[in-house]
Amino acid sequence: MTLPLPSVMLVDDHPLFRQGLRMMLLSSNMLQADIHEAGSVTDAVAQEHWVNLVMLDISMPGCDGLEGIGQIRKRWPGAYVVMLSGHDHPELMRDAVRQGASGFISKALEPEAICAQVQHWLLRSLGMEHNIHKASGRSLEPAAKPSAEVLPLRQYEVLKMLAKGFSNKAIAKHFGLSEHTIRNQVASILKHLGADTRTQAVLVAQRNGILPATAIK
Repeated sequence: MTLPLPSVMLVDDHPLFRQGLRMMLLSSNMLQADIHEAGSVTDAVAQEHWVNLVMLDISMPGCDGLEGIGQIRKRWPGAYVVMLSGHDHPELMRDAVRQGASGFISKALEPEAICAQVQHWLLRSLGMEHNIHKASGRSLEPAAKPSAEVLPLRQYEVLKMLAKGFSNKAIAKHFGLSEHTIRNQVASILKHLGADTRTQAVLVAQRNGILPATAIK
């Protein structure tokens, strides 16, 4: 008997983005899954499909993504819910995690990176973390668990300010350094944590105990 493919639900109120993402995922050689879509949380939970992963726009008219997380988790208790957003603000990620989201994907990423992130979260939802690979064959997980011990003190202090939502300019002014220096520090932090964005870096740091929850704005 042939096993059914895992299932992904895309929930976004912008048809062009939603349909474009669906076509991109279907054409990707990284992902083998059934892809469903809905323009609202209400439409999504009304569908009969069982899903493993829900990609949810964080901001939609009516019931936004944050409010819809609870409805989705009630409809599909075992599914992972990952937020899609054009915003990169730690406070949005904090609120989403508190509501039960598993992660965050920035819409600003390149198409290949978005596909890799969807694959990452789908495999996690299936309990197949050890099979997580980028198109290049490298693991999406850091080679070793990131820790504060190997993060230089200055970078740790910068990370704490990122968590509070400060801009590079504000951080540079706080430390009396140039914005160029802070940009380099932020790039090093992202590389160390295996993150693509500042928000993802803050989330990874939280999950690995590098930053306490109280450090988030």
